[in-house]
Amino acid sequence: MKKVKKLLAVLLCFVMVFSVMTCNANANLTSAITESAQSRKDFGNAISKIIQSLVKGICRVYPNPRTWKSIDEYDSTYVYDEEDGREYITEAADNAQWKFGYASESIIPDDFAPGKYYLGRQLNFTSTVDHAKAQGILDDQRVRVACIDDGSGKGAVVIAVVDGLGVTSNTIRKIRAAVADYVNDGRISAINVSATHCHCGLDTQGVSTSFLQVLVSNIFTNILGKDRAKTDNDNFIDTIVKVSAEQIKKAYDDMKTGKIYYDKADTSEIVYDKREYISPEDSPEMGILRFVPDDENAKGTYLINFTCHPTISSFRGDHVSSDYLYYLDKSVQNAGYNFIMTQGAVGQLSRNWSCTDTDSYSKIGKAEGIKERVGEEVYAEANGLEADCFGEKVAEIVLGAKDDDGYKAEEELEPILNARYTYTEFRTENYTLHLACRCRLVDNEVYTTGRRLDDVVLPSEIGYLEFGQRVAFGLFPAELYPEVFHGKDVVTNDVENYSWDGTEWTIDSAHDMVKDGIDVYAVCFANDYIGYVVPDNFYSGWGHWAIKGSDCANYEYDISKDIFKYIFRGTADQLLSAGKPCASQIMTGFEKLVDSLDA
Repeated sequence: MKKVKKLLAVLLCFVMVFSVMTCNANANLTSAITESAQSRKDFGNAISKIIQSLVKGICRVYPNPRTWKSIDEYDSTYVYDEEDGREYITEAADNAQWKFGYASESIIPDDFAPGKYYLGRQLNFTSTVDHAKAQGILDDQRVRVACIDDGSGKGAVVIAVVDGLGVTSNTIRKIRAAVADYVNDGRISAINVSATHCHCGLDTQGVSTSFLQVLVSNIFTNILGKDRAKTDNDNFIDTIVKVSAEQIKKAYDDMKTGKIYYDKADTSEIVYDKREYISPEDSPEMGILRFVPDDENAKGTYLINFTCHPTISSFRGDHVSSDYLYYLDKSVQNAGYNFIMTQGAVGQLSRNWSCTDTDSYSKIGKAEGIKERVGEEVYAEANGLEADCFGEKVAEIVLGAKDDDGYKAEEELEPILNARYTYTEFRTENYTLHLACRCRLVDNEVYTTGRRLDDVVLPSEIGYLEFGQRVAFGLFPAELYPEVFHGKDVVTNDVENYSWDGTEWTIDSAHDMVKDGIDVYAVCFANDYIGYVVPDNFYSGWGHWAIKGSDCANYEYDISKDIFKYIFRGTADQLLSAGKPCASQIMTGFEKLVDSLDA
C-alpha cells in the first residue's frame, strides 16, 4: 500500500508538471529561451532531465512484474545466438539448386468487429481517443512468407514479414515454437520474422491501448503476481502466431527448384527524408531478388527490400489498411508473380510522389472494388487513391528494374545461402521504455541482472543473411535511421546542425563492414522490436525540437512563437528508444558478427 501511495504521489506531480508546461509561457521567458540555438538546446536538455526524472520516480515505486526472471534463468531456445544459423560456406554444393516456396494469408481475426481492436499507430492515454480503434477494413493486413533453400542439406531459411508497426520478441518466440517440428528434424534451419511498418494496421505490439488503464491496473496484477488481464489485442497476437506458423509450413511444402536473380533500382525520385538531412540521391536503393521456377507453369516470386514509410493512409480515417503495400502486392501479383517486401533503415524516409494522372493508375480495378465496399467518403478519408497509385508506381519500378539500362542486367545468383546470428542485450536506459516494460505495455522478453532499478535487460539478436556471395541482408531488431546503417557520409548537414551533443557519428557504414563484392541491405523490425535507433550523437531524450533550423520531424522553428508549442514535436524517435548507445551497440554487434564469419 505504501508503494501505491508513493506511485499516486509521483503521478500527481507528473500531471502537474505537464499541466504547467502546456500553459502559455511568459513572453520574456520565451524570448530568452529562443534567442539562440544553444539556449533552445539547453532548455530542451533541462526539460528532458525533468521528465526522465519524473518517469524514473514512477519506475522506482512501480512494482516489478513477478513474471520477470533473472537473466541467469534465460531460456534462449527460440532466440538465436552464435550457436544458431548455418556454417558459413563459400561454394555451392555439388548439383545444388535453389528451392523457393511462398505463402501469404490475412491476419485479420475472424471475430473482427467495429470498435473491437486498436489500430497500431499511436499511444492512447485513454480508450476514448478518436480513431483509436478500427471501425472497418479498407484493404487487408497480411503475413507473407518466403522459404529459401540452397540444396546444401543444411535446411531452409524462412523470411516472414507481417503487415504492422513491429513484432516483439515474445511473439517471435511463439512463432518459432509453433514451427519447432520443422526445425527439429532439420527441414528449416532459421526463421526470421519482421514487419512492413505500416501505421494503419491492427496493433501488432500491444502498445496502442489505453495507457492509463494499463498503468493503473497492472500495479495490482504485478503486486499479486498475476498475469496482466487478457485483452482483445492478445487474441490478435494469437492470430498472428497461428497464421504465421501455418504459412511458414505451407511455404516450405510449396518449395520448387529454380533460379534466383538479383537486381537493384533507383528510388530517389519517389522517396525523401522528411528532415531534409539526407539528399534524395543518397536515399537507399531498392534491392530486388526474383525467383524463377523451373516449372514454367509455376508462379515466380519477387522478394524486395524497399526503404519507405507506409504512412499514406496513416491518421486518415479509422479503417484497417496495409497502405501502399496492399496495392504494390496486387500489382505484382497481377504481373504473374508472388510478392514479399522487407523494410529498410527507414527513419524518416517517406513517399515523395503524388498521383497527377489517375487515369494511368488503378488499372486493375482494385480501387473501384474497395470504394464499392467501404464507400467513397471512407476511401477518400483514408487517402486510398494516393496509396493505390503509389503502390502501382513502386510496382513499375520493381517489375521494370531488370530492363533498366541505367543499372546492370539481372545477375543470376549461385545457390549459396548463409544465415548467422549474434545474441545481444539492450538495457532500458530510457526510462520511458523502462516504464512501458514495467507496466507490461510492450510484449518484449524482459529480465533482470540484479536488484537495482537499472538492472533490466531485453535479450535480443542481430542477424545476417547472404545470398549467392553477392547480396546480404542485415537483420536488426529496431527501426534504424538511414545514417546509422549507411554511415555519416549520407548526412548532408554539418555537425553543428546535425549533432545534438556536438560529437560526430564515427562508426563505419554497414557497406564497409561486409566483404567486397557483396551489396548489403538493412532489414529492420527483424526478429524483435525495441524502438527507434538514431545515432548516439543525435539522441537527446525529450526536446529534440530545439535543433538549429528545424527539429527532427522538420517543423520549422519560429522564434516569435511560444516555445512550449515545440517541446514535444519530433520526440517520438527519442522517446520510443532504448537509449543513447543503441546505435553503436547494434552496429558494432553487426560488425563483430560479420567479422566472425571468416569470409
